[in-house]
Amino acid sequence: MSGYRLARCSSCAMVWDYNPPTNAYLYDENYFINENPKGGYANYYEGMRVNKKTFYERLKKIEKKLGNKGKLLDVGCALGDCLVEAKKLGWKDVQGVEVSEFAHKIAKRRNLNVRSGDIFKNPFHKDSFDVILYQDVIEHIVDPVGELKRVYQILKPGGIIFLVTPDTGGWWSKILGPLWYHYKPMEHISYFSKKSMILALQKSGFDNISIQATYHVLSLEYILNRLKFYAPTFFEFLLKISRKTPFRDVPFNAYIGELEAWGQKPKRNKG
Repeated sequence: MSGYRLARCSSCAMVWDYNPPTNAYLYDENYFINENPKGGYANYYEGMRVNKKTFYERLKKIEKKLGNKGKLLDVGCALGDCLVEAKKLGWKDVQGVEVSEFAHKIAKRRNLNVRSGDIFKNPFHKDSFDVILYQDVIEHIVDPVGELKRVYQILKPGGIIFLVTPDTGGWWSKILGPLWYHYKPMEHISYFSKKSMILALQKSGFDNISIQATYHVLSLEYILNRLKFYAPTFFEFLLKISRKTPFRDVPFNAYIGELEAWGQKPKRNKG
């Protein structure tokens, strides 16, 4: 991680890139299909089948907590897999926003209501959404608290925010230290622990905050591909073997060092 310097707040334990990129990271086609086990996706298309299981389970939890299937915004929605699942589950109004022009074009081809850019560049009205999702997105943002304050504005009173992000206080981070998989130069800029996430949500106006470790539905092939970062030759060998077995795409729940966070905009708007 040459040149990748991280700073840590002594009071809240938030970690951030001390010298973040001055230009926006380009999430082009290579980000979604690449051989770098440390960045982007090995093959986003091949992972769609297991991704939809993750999104299905999250959406069911969100529905239970929210009590309805109202207006949903997925920030950083990529190719729109979560939006597709939300539509299947009967959500009334499903929208997304995506900074990658490549991903945005594909989402539009899938007849999804996805806007290009971020939540600041799009004219979302105040008190618009019942739920806003940030799934593996907030760590890519230079000013996460500013982002959360904007989310607070466009959520309806009583609406909820749902986030998934790497957990610097988790045991994977503690065991691997600087070799932790989620430390990604130029890609991940802001890192949270449970403590710093609570403080960020509180500072942005949210209450009824809850945080816990979370899992992804993954496949053996995905795990082995990512482990190539630690031992390329060995895990590439195992990956080739796994591709000849019926187990390569069997989905399973994996805790990979991330947290899920929930916050609610008070039903009586604080302003």
